[in-house]
Amino acid sequence: MTSTLLPDSETSPRSVAPLLIALVVAAAAFRVALASSKSLVLDEFHTWYHATQPDVATFLRALYEDNHPPLSFLVVGVARAALGSTELALRSPAIVYGLVEIALVAALARRIAGRHAGPAVGLVAAALLATSAMHVDYGTQARMYALLSVSITIAVLATIDLIGRENPAKRTGAALALGAWAAFHAHYFAVQYLGLLALAAACAAPRRAARLVPPLAVAAALSLPWALTGFRAQLGHDLAPGGDDVGVGALVESFVHLFAHNVSFGGPIGRWLFAGAGGLALLLALRGLALGVRDRETRPLAIVVGTCAFVVPIVAWSLVQIAPRAGFTWHYVLPSAACAAALAASGATGRLGRAVLAAALVGTTTLTALHLVRPATEDFRGAVAFLLSEVEATPEDRTVRVVAVTYQPTLFPQGQEYDYYAPRLSEEPPSREPILERGFDVVRRDRLLDADRVLVLQRSLPDHLGLRRTLRETFGPPAATDFGYGLSVLSYGRR
Repeated sequence: MTSTLLPDSETSPRSVAPLLIALVVAAAAFRVALASSKSLVLDEFHTWYHATQPDVATFLRALYEDNHPPLSFLVVGVARAALGSTELALRSPAIVYGLVEIALVAALARRIAGRHAGPAVGLVAAALLATSAMHVDYGTQARMYALLSVSITIAVLATIDLIGRENPAKRTGAALALGAWAAFHAHYFAVQYLGLLALAAACAAPRRAARLVPPLAVAAALSLPWALTGFRAQLGHDLAPGGDDVGVGALVESFVHLFAHNVSFGGPIGRWLFAGAGGLALLLALRGLALGVRDRETRPLAIVVGTCAFVVPIVAWSLVQIAPRAGFTWHYVLPSAACAAALAASGATGRLGRAVLAAALVGTTTLTALHLVRPATEDFRGAVAFLLSEVEATPEDRTVRVVAVTYQPTLFPQGQEYDYYAPRLSEEPPSREPILERGFDVVRRDRLLDADRVLVLQRSLPDHLGLRRTLRETFGPPAATDFGYGLSVLSYGRR
């Protein structure tokens, strides 16, 4: 470990800079390919709804009914205006966030490992984050999690610089203020990360932790307008949080997901191998944390980074046991992946450490590659294409009706998924049946009951609801074709 906490003269090792650049370029190519190929998922259509509002007043009115802050939706709206409405255009901000964070985690690893850890430590951390299946998945979604993650990583980097350097640069405080402000306006889970990071810094370096107060105060002041308007309005309604995984297994899974996400892609055996690879990366992170805490000089930095990697998920999970609306699920703790990767790079020392690192990287890289050959966890594009082919195959003398309905918060309009993909897949797609406003049933059931065939694009719609019950009583059990988590096309026809 280094003999001084963080020498101001420290520079990034030039010997691995070309390799780091090559890694970021490869990660960019992969993520662009993935974002271009996979279908939008349900939560991305929620972003689409907010990002396509016609004016500011309508945007705010709709967002007040939701449970998320505005920043990610505004950025996606700008990307749509500049680049168009393709999947890649909508996901381009998330791709940029992820690539920036891969570069930042290399700097984070070098800072907490010290000057004598070897020039490759940053490259190792970047490789672990670049091949984290969860970082790849949510880094190619038009959602707010990649923005939250990079914002927290910026805040962590600024925090350890403020408590670790004798004379931190003035821009470090500005970076902390910007990271904290952006994180709060990306996702409210930022409050837990920022609060615990500040507490960890106060415990680890009480004298220098006072440096955090001015930038955090600036971030709080800049956040007041939204906190007193939109956030306050959202607290006034009872919309449940997006994440409600409260079991002990959910906490364990949240850590494994940091590096091994969508392990079901590996099948019955592969899923355990991929989960094991994620577990190996976590073991390296724990070893890196132990090494950092053991050394008096690097202890304050290791405590702060370890808090982000391990303490925040545990405290957040504990909080949701007594305050369910706080919410908890694995993608909420995506910011922990960068800190865990930095710690794992520090822990991958010695022959055994390098062997464990190699095994972990083989597993994480393979799982990440599998994402490119899978259409999506929710393949709306494939479902709509299948439905259109079924309409085309229906004889002309038979009447067919199309329904698109999703079980989701009622503030979101029904049929967005069909309306987005149908015109892109067919020159003259059939019209879908109008859905009751803020409901899960069609406006005119008689049109369905008079039809020879009814095709329903549905996601997670309970079988006991009126629409499905009526169709089943009229036509009998449907033929179901699945397209991912809770998503299927139901075909009802007269015998």
